[in-house]
Amino acid sequence: MKYLPTLDLGNNAIQQAVISGQIKLQCGQWVKCGGGKPSRFVRSTGRSLWVAHPQGNAKETQERFLSLASVSKTRIK
Repeated sequence: MKYLPTLDLGNNAIQQAVISGQIKLQCGQWVKCGGGKPSRFVRSTGRSLWVAHPQGNAKETQERFLSLASVSKTRIK
């Protein structure tokens, strides 16, 4: 699956399309959640979206993303 251009999850229609499965995102896909720096999509639970938002610096942001992705994988099983 290819990554899509950055999607704006601040748009309710896009949020609902991701949650319902109409739009399928890969873990790591860059998304916008309103203004500011892009965030990284982790997963959709069918009711909510897991997104890693920017932290203090790039290293902390990457650590946060990897932490959420790891927790997400253990909850899928």
